[in-house]
Amino acid sequence: PTIAYTGTKGKTTSAYFTKAILDRTYQRKVALSSTINTVVGLEQKDVVKSNLTTPESLDLFTNMHRAVENGMNHLVMEVSSQAYKKNRVYGLHYDVGVFLNISPDHIGRNEHPTFADYLHCKEQLLVNSDTCVLNADGTHLTDIYYTAKATTQPDNIYIYGRQRADQETDYPIDFDYRSVEDSLT
Repeated sequence: PTIAYTGTKGKTTSAYFTKAILDRTYQRKVALSSTINTVVGLEQKDVVKSNLTTPESLDLFTNMHRAVENGMNHLVMEVSSQAYKKNRVYGLHYDVGVFLNISPDHIGRNEHPTFADYLHCKEQLLVNSDTCVLNADGTHLTDIYYTAKATTQPDNIYIYGRQRADQETDYPIDFDYRSVEDSLT
């Protein structure tokens, strides 16, 4: 399974946290593609410093192949907006896509010409994920939710948050609100 994160802030922390949890569960058989390191196996030679948040497509697919050869059974990765803008992840589909947040940090001549372009590139992660996890505390929740809903079954969209997660009225009008308590009973 693949778990991918996008967001203006928090991708690396979230990816490492998820990898640590999965490592304990799956005997360290979890590959990682992050801003800091790429991990494709258990040996020291299988851990290399990363050059980009999301590698160029040839490097990414090579790393994924090496991870499979080394017996890795999960992949946790960071997916930048540039990965979609530059088609680095073209053709990839994720089991879980997590949209952490968005703020206008990457707008400019060399990145995204407009915030709308930046948001669109970030939302592509959701378009290419079987299950979507969205942050209720972030901005643009309604836009992000409807992007996820356009290509993902509504039962496979989860919204979390510390401040707004329990306020049903903050959700998009057709979102089927389910609290954690509802899910556990």
